[in-house]
Amino acid sequence: ILKRFQENKNNNVLVVFGEKSGSEIQCEELSAKFCVHYPPEGIPVGEEIIRLLDRFHNYKDVILVTSEKDLKTIAKKKGAKIINSIEFCFDLKRISHFFGVEEESQKRIEAELSDGEVELWMKIFNG
Repeated sequence: ILKRFQENKNNNVLVVFGEKSGSEIQCEELSAKFCVHYPPEGIPVGEEIIRLLDRFHNYKDVILVTSEKDLKTIAKKKGAKIINSIEFCFDLKRISHFFGVEEESQKRIEAELSDGEVELWMKIFNG
């Protein structure tokens, strides 16, 4: 769902999860504009998010999705746009539903009928 959202918006997306135990991987690039990031061992997620945010020269280019009050306060003071996690979840569901309906419609448009199905429909429509 997030990948579809990223493709639709054509924005860079960086998702930060808690530490991935037993793994040396810190960032999994799913595409040029979509990365899943895990903080180094022992580093709290909030601290890692702040560190990542500090890489940006202009916070106005950043949209932070979080429900954590401290992260919201820090990012907002620096000029980032904040979206509550629950609001974002509803947006994702809406977008996912829209694309699911659109994809299903496209599948119907591109459907190929067998000779038997064409013959049956010809009988129905030709009386």
